[in-house]
Amino acid sequence: MSRPKTPNLSDSQIAGQLLVVGIDGTVLDAELGRRLQTVCPGGIILFARNLVTAPQVAALCRDLSTALPLPPFLAIDQEGGRVNRLKGIFPSIPANLSLAQSPAAEDLVRDHANQTGTGLRLLGFNLNFAPVLDLSEENSPNGIGDRAYGSDPGRVAHLARIFLGAQDAAGVLGCGKHFPGLGGGTVDSHRELPVIPRSAEGLWNGDLLPYRELRHLLPLVMVGHAYYPALQGKTPHPATLSRALVRELLRERLGYRGVILTDDLEMGAVDQKRGAGEVVLEALEAGNDLVMYCKTWDRIEEAHATLVRALRTGALSQARVEEPLTRILTLKEKLSPPGSLPVFESAVFDEICRSLGRLTQALA
Repeated sequence: MSRPKTPNLSDSQIAGQLLVVGIDGTVLDAELGRRLQTVCPGGIILFARNLVTAPQVAALCRDLSTALPLPPFLAIDQEGGRVNRLKGIFPSIPANLSLAQSPAAEDLVRDHANQTGTGLRLLGFNLNFAPVLDLSEENSPNGIGDRAYGSDPGRVAHLARIFLGAQDAAGVLGCGKHFPGLGGGTVDSHRELPVIPRSAEGLWNGDLLPYRELRHLLPLVMVGHAYYPALQGKTPHPATLSRALVRELLRERLGYRGVILTDDLEMGAVDQKRGAGEVVLEALEAGNDLVMYCKTWDRIEEAHATLVRALRTGALSQARVEEPLTRILTLKEKLSPPGSLPVFESAVFDEICRSLGRLTQALA
């Protein structure tokens, strides 16, 4: 693997590039600007708390894209269905499971991805944490339910392939989630650690099949917070912090070469009594490239400070971060420079929203 093309980064900037962070507020004010300059995060994820109107979102994204010396991934969870961070800005559309069950599923998924990607790019986003690759049915008690394309792994892989291609053509990166699969759980990882009782063979032929099929197409893979006894042994531990699952299974056995990131490490499935510094080092040691904290700046700053300290003391060597940093910076080369982002036009955005609204009509 070649060295990063921006080798003259400070320890603080290297540490920041390994983090994806959430922010508060709806504008880039002086305090937020100071925090971002200090951490220099590799990515910023926006939530409903940051999003009010389409022009406001476009202005915020453009401000964030130019606020840092290394433009960040600007990310959102815009899956469709009940995961609609742009509620009130984007129209509500049917859940992925409803799209998948239609006789016109391929066309509906393609239109959904294309219009969503086009709208997100117009707003200034360059990364959407979708598609969902979990295997699930509507009423499954796993926190996924109708967010999935169904429980048939081949069908999920096929529709996700269509989604990825159409969204990529619109200029927005996709991300498969939640590796290695949350479908077999009975609790929501936002609240507690799911235990996935499936056998290693069952996981390989089922939950892992979409990742095996799409490993060369996925720019990023998000690792979920669940415990897999058949793959991890007897000690309950989130997959996000497991070397056996991230480095050995995803990176080595499956041969995935893209960027790996954790799900939000502030979720209930992760022990919140542990310090962010301890957890971020464990996540990197497990094999993740990007580590995500979606809300609490005390934790974000602790994680960043720990990484800087580890780099300066040699506890985390430059060689150890070179591979993830190279993957991150190489992927960022595919992003449009901030100065070339499309100018937000309300009329164009309104037409995109009307096109998305027609999905509901087509399904009915």
